[in-house]
Amino acid sequence: MIPLALVSALVIAGSAPAADAKLPSPSPAPPEAPPVEPAQAETASGQPSPTQGLALVNRSEENVITQAADAFGTSVGDETIGLYNGGNVRGFSAFAAQNVRIEGLYFDSQGAFSDAVRAGSTIQVGISALGYPFPAPTGIVDFALRRVGEKPVVSARTGFGDFFAPFASLDAALPLTGSLDLNIGAAVEEFAYPDAADFWFVRYGGVVRWRPAKGVELTGFYSRYDYFDEEQTPVIFTAGAFLPRRIARNRFYGQDWADWAGHSQNFGGIAKATRGPWRVSAGLFSSRFTIDRFGANFFAGTQPDDRAERQVLLGRDQVSQSWSGELLVEREFADGPRRHRLLASGRYRRVDDDLGGFAFRSLGPGAIGIADPLPEPEVAFGALTRDEIRQETGALGYAMLWQGLGEINLGVQQTRYRKAVRAPGRPPTGTEDTPLLWNASAALTAIEGLAIYAATTRGLEESGTAPAFAANANLTLPALRTRQVEAGLRWSPTRNVKLIAGLFDVRRPYFELANDNVFRVLGDVKHRGAEISLTARPAAGLNMVAGAVLMRPRVTGEAVEQGRLGERPLGRVGTTLDLRFDYQPPAFDALSVDLGINYTGARAARIDNTLFIPNRAIIDLGTRYRFKLGRTPAVLRAQIANITNTFGWNVTGGGGFQFIPSRRLNLSLTADF
Repeated sequence: MIPLALVSALVIAGSAPAADAKLPSPSPAPPEAPPVEPAQAETASGQPSPTQGLALVNRSEENVITQAADAFGTSVGDETIGLYNGGNVRGFSAFAAQNVRIEGLYFDSQGAFSDAVRAGSTIQVGISALGYPFPAPTGIVDFALRRVGEKPVVSARTGFGDFFAPFASLDAALPLTGSLDLNIGAAVEEFAYPDAADFWFVRYGGVVRWRPAKGVELTGFYSRYDYFDEEQTPVIFTAGAFLPRRIARNRFYGQDWADWAGHSQNFGGIAKATRGPWRVSAGLFSSRFTIDRFGANFFAGTQPDDRAERQVLLGRDQVSQSWSGELLVEREFADGPRRHRLLASGRYRRVDDDLGGFAFRSLGPGAIGIADPLPEPEVAFGALTRDEIRQETGALGYAMLWQGLGEINLGVQQTRYRKAVRAPGRPPTGTEDTPLLWNASAALTAIEGLAIYAATTRGLEESGTAPAFAANANLTLPALRTRQVEAGLRWSPTRNVKLIAGLFDVRRPYFELANDNVFRVLGDVKHRGAEISLTARPAAGLNMVAGAVLMRPRVTGEAVEQGRLGERPLGRVGTTLDLRFDYQPPAFDALSVDLGINYTGARAARIDNTLFIPNRAIIDLGTRYRFKLGRTPAVLRAQIANITNTFGWNVTGGGGFQFIPSRRLNLSLTADF
């Protein structure tokens, strides 16, 4: 379990965790769009509703491959596919940048959602982000909350996940009256890491929706995870420009008392109303992540023969919490073939973090991959550092859709950002910024089935926190100005084929661990590249989702010119290919098989570029068998991940190493009563 407030400490650069990046999940198929969504003509983005296609009711119908609208990143229940995820969109973290939405409304995310409320999430980038008011340079992660159908459904699910970790869940979708719905659920699960570190957690929550009048919908939700005794996978730092030797996986070699315990909690409300040409949307959200007990294992100065210095970092009472929300007012009016839309938005964010106070201990010499448990040392924790962020943003926008010709989208934002830090034994420090931000995009749709677009965006984004092994461990990094330009096309030659291709250039300051062990800006980084998505149904029963990113990440600045820093940013992957197939034979539609192939190119493993992690491909194979338990629809799902048992290393922020998971079997049984 990795909190967003500590994401840069342990999230593996260039890996592909779940789209909302925290705990494992289990959950969604397409009901009608929410009743408050106004009727819309086809736009260049092709995204009339941020929740359309994800908010399924029957858990047995969930299938991320058949529900994905493109190859850029989709999460449905506990399965995620695509080129990107919340921790990696065009090489940057949308979560760290706080570019997160709940059903289209601004949300500051500190902790993970429970699957009791989360139907799924999508990565909105390129042409798919054109329909979003005031888009962000690092893409958008948009969560869909669960919905209810016409009939009550109770879904029971059990099985085991990675490395035979058991789970059981119960969720209910209940239409209470004609205007009042309730989703509620709970689960208990074990989660196992690739090195056999594990933990237990419970998740619970619910979503209530009320439609008191036509065109009006009020939504409230509560989501919580409680996790216990979470052992931590060690991070390995080598003594030179070499990778650690291959060691046995599925064998825990850290200290089991260096663990985590705490909770993740989110709750809030959404109100949406449509009256003639007017539409008003409002959301207010609270997000909280706590680590009541913190522990991290490190192996420093690791030699080629596996010898290393064992270290631990211990802490307690770490808290990241926020309040955030948005009021969005829209007015549409028609002018012949032109449809105009005026937008006004107010966003608010308040973040209060209590972090730090860690105790560092050296445990003496040891060897990676070899368990050598030691007694827990006596430690005295220091005082916590208080980080406070306050941000208000006012925005105005204009969009125009010219039927049969194209569309434009313009926006300007005035934001006020303040950050204050109160560290023990130091005078308080603070920063303030009031940038004027803007976005502009245009798309041509004059040729049937073809949309050509171009866009540019300026943003103010967070940079996460310093990693746990830095001298400024866990301190919130300053917000930075970012910029992006892009262009591309979407082509749909038939209703069963959709191709999206684009070029992008994203730039922002570059944070990494300096020679003095302080995590700070070392230069500027730019990610230039091309991305391609192809979704198709080439034959009856066959669904394909294929994507590619060809990116050239580069660092510039004085440190590069002086040779202290390499041109390739740490952990950024230049080439990514993702291919997914799902086949359901028409003659035997109870059965389907799916295949996933993910290829990642080489990535820099040291900031001076003297070491690279080689390219690799991971292959997953799965199947679904649909049947009935009496009159109850059910599905048996089995998947073998990393079927070839490929071994490889991922590099963390600061240049540490953790190995990728070995071959593993997942098995689940879901029934909808």
